[in-house]
Amino acid sequence: MNANSSPYLACGVRLFWDEVRQQHFLLFPEGAIKLNQTALAILERCDRHHTISEIISELTAQFDQMVESDVYQFVDRISQRGLLNE
Repeated sequence: MNANSSPYLACGVRLFWDEVRQQHFLLFPEGAIKLNQTALAILERCDRHHTISEIISELTAQFDQMVESDVYQFVDRISQRGLLNE
């Protein structure tokens, strides 16, 4: 994906808040991934309305640090698993 891509969760993939564990997960047909704060913030913005560059700008402001490489690495890993579309 590049800076102008507008990623979104693949069909059958969703964010889930587990009340018992007090933890966010990314659920998909083959399993689940436990999400940290940064991963959740990225995926919440993967909605077809935010470009990668917009996600980076918003998260850089939110976390008060540069997150560009983190965003690209995370998006690449998730999309390689077929959980994120462009």
